[in-house]
Amino acid sequence: MSYTLGLATMDNSAAALFQGNRLVAAIEEERLSRIKNDGSFPHLAIAEVLDIAGIGLSDITTVAVYWKPWQLDVRISGTLRKLVSAPLARGAILARLRDMAGTGSARQDPPPGSWRDLFRLRKILTSRHGPTAARLCFIDHHDSHQLYGEAMRDWDDCLSLSYDGGGERNSTVLAAVRGGQRQVLSQHRWPNSLGHYYATFTGYLGFKMLEGEYKLMGLAPYGQPRWRDAILAEILRLEPEGRYRLNTRICDYHAALQGRFHPRLRELFGPPRAPDAPPTEAHIDLATSLQAAFEAAQAHVLSYGQKLHPDLRRLVISGGSALNVTANGRLLQAGMFDEIIIPPAPHDAGCAIGAALAVLPDAERASIRSPYQGRDHSAAEIAAAIAAYCQTPPQPLPEDRLIETTAQMLTEGKLIAWFQGRAEFGPRALGARSFLADPRRDEIRETLNDKIKKRELFRPFAPSVTEDAAPSFFKLDQPSPYMNIVADVIGTSIPAVTHVDGTARVHTVSRDAHARYHALISRFGELTGVPVLLNTSFNIQEPIVYSPEHALRTFAASGVDALVIGDHVITREDLTCP
Repeated sequence: MSYTLGLATMDNSAAALFQGNRLVAAIEEERLSRIKNDGSFPHLAIAEVLDIAGIGLSDITTVAVYWKPWQLDVRISGTLRKLVSAPLARGAILARLRDMAGTGSARQDPPPGSWRDLFRLRKILTSRHGPTAARLCFIDHHDSHQLYGEAMRDWDDCLSLSYDGGGERNSTVLAAVRGGQRQVLSQHRWPNSLGHYYATFTGYLGFKMLEGEYKLMGLAPYGQPRWRDAILAEILRLEPEGRYRLNTRICDYHAALQGRFHPRLRELFGPPRAPDAPPTEAHIDLATSLQAAFEAAQAHVLSYGQKLHPDLRRLVISGGSALNVTANGRLLQAGMFDEIIIPPAPHDAGCAIGAALAVLPDAERASIRSPYQGRDHSAAEIAAAIAAYCQTPPQPLPEDRLIETTAQMLTEGKLIAWFQGRAEFGPRALGARSFLADPRRDEIRETLNDKIKKRELFRPFAPSVTEDAAPSFFKLDQPSPYMNIVADVIGTSIPAVTHVDGTARVHTVSRDAHARYHALISRFGELTGVPVLLNTSFNIQEPIVYSPEHALRTFAASGVDALVIGDHVITREDLTCP
């Protein structure tokens, strides 16, 4: 039996393992290291996927990595030009170059993954995981994104957009797929990057860059886009043939990493927001304007593909910028496409799977489409974790009683921690590692923030809905299995998951995708007439929980009323101090 190991080794690092043509496991490093957005070399994830399969590194036939490290010409030339022309960014650029080369200050533990790692990949792997004779394959970054995204559907014909901070040379790639063959229509060279545009202004608005972009997106619906046109005139210019031009002198990503911003931004928009200060009306309107300009640029890029291929009405979106769920929803609302799919891990972690697909053209797509790719913890492992936190562990319940008990607690307004089956791959909680609540209760949002999340009140919570019932609650004519599309909410029955602009980030749940979670939502619907649950990630200021021990520890530290883990329902009264 052949095995293929796919790797993403920087930023959101991850490992994926295929047995033959079937995906066995895929795990982000952060879930195991407990370091949010961990970008170190994914040693823990590699060890975990190998252990899940019961093999060693010596059994691996091929290792596929999501970068071609020798294709650095565009990045080197662009970086050198910026070092000369942008004094604000010099310190950040030099620090980033040292990190990427693996010669930085090593203040981070573990240190971030580096470009240099890719040139000594076999040595790094064998030093930690034992000998290997595996073939090493280096795959184009955007090819890795697009192959993973396109595997979500059996579409022979579609447009495929990949965009993020940047790959080896390009930050945006638009392709047409016909008969399963990809033709590149446009490429936007780094540092001309929509990802850098959004990240820079994330920093300007006082949020952590490369992590807080979703906060900017959550803030945007509260304001007015009064600076949209100014942004498109001076910072993010739209050019013929679906091209855009980012003014990197003013929108300086590398300077922003050090908290330094061009004075022109202050002239245009007023002062930046301090991280701990409440957003002003100007900050809120700037968020609205930034999002509107981003959406205009996204639609502009795609309009060129539609001009060349007007019959292609289906779209695949991948890359880190595909996590802009509001922009994704706008494309459907505008009628630009009949159907859109975004994979569960469109950011760099997903490239671990995409890189492997480049060397496995006949991979089994059904195994890839499931977002549940972590370890399947046994009943014995769950029981052992419970015993460490409960002096008298509650007995396991049969399926019907487990679902009934949990649904009843939800109807009573209780907050539930839900740990069921294999962990999700990607940044979304999709019913395997979730906090759940009754979406009919508007006040539940404040309760969640008070007891668990401790996050900004302007950030919305998302709904999970049975796939069949989704059209009754949301203006959405397609499934949204990975919670990557925003849609308008119908009616007023679910205020706790309705954002200020009347939208929600929808997660549609089918029985085939997750039978137990589907059963819970269905039973809640039978009891209430609303087959929808508020669903937010099972974590408190850390990565989403992965193991039973993580779940028990986080539950004990929270104010949640009960933990439903495997076949057990644990209340706060069951807990003893570990």
